[in-house]
Amino acid sequence: MSYRLIAIDLDDTLLGTDLKISPKNREAILAAVEQGVQVTIATGRMYISAVNFAVELGLDIPLITYQGGLIKESNSGDILYNQTLPVDICQKVIQACQAKGVHLQVYIDDEYYIESENEYSEFYGRNVGLKGVTVGSLDKFLDRRPNKLLIIDKPKRITEIWKEFSPIFGQDIEISASKPIFLEFTHKEATKGKALKYLSGLKDIPKDEIIAIGDGHNDVSMIDYAGLGIAMKNAPEEVRNSADYVTATNDEDGVAQAIYKFVL
Repeated sequence: MSYRLIAIDLDDTLLGTDLKISPKNREAILAAVEQGVQVTIATGRMYISAVNFAVELGLDIPLITYQGGLIKESNSGDILYNQTLPVDICQKVIQACQAKGVHLQVYIDDEYYIESENEYSEFYGRNVGLKGVTVGSLDKFLDRRPNKLLIIDKPKRITEIWKEFSPIFGQDIEISASKPIFLEFTHKEATKGKALKYLSGLKDIPKDEIIAIGDGHNDVSMIDYAGLGIAMKNAPEEVRNSADYVTATNDEDGVAQAIYKFVL
């Protein structure tokens, strides 16, 4: 099979634990692009955070960000696809989080807002290189449709909240875990799989000619959609089981291994 498009997750997939693109991964991606393959990023991150890695790789292609909620050109910044959450549903999630004393972040126009600084907001800010805007009570602040909401907590707590919130909010919005400590709320049409389908239509590339590489539960939809779905060795078992192939870990240049095996 000749593959024409590769969609790659960032954290724990393309990026090592040092949050950088390794020389081997960079070399493999550039070689694929040189061969005529289009390579994009598909991440839960904000566009402003993801685009830096696209620039580093010299990618001129729409990027899938916010779990698929926003597709935006890497060079021009033109918005191609934008799915935001209804304010009334968000208010209910905010109030539920406030009742539980859970840390929540709200993302609007490529900025994120928090009620107050704490260990979780500081951890997130260090990892993405962007500081959140402190606004006090989020339910009083929110009057515009956000791209997503994000809870940060310990893995056990995230699992508990996911189970509790799914029957309450799952009919109206998409709920997914991008990391064991992250629980994300996006529009029903904001999944990586649906965004990749949209991009493949835009590029006129059939799904059989697409590779998707990821490690998280939020990557399963694009792993399922792509003609070749690849999971990282460091992915949870259920994510690995959903894939057609399991490559090496993010710290073992698993993306490069997959590209050399199936493309180069």
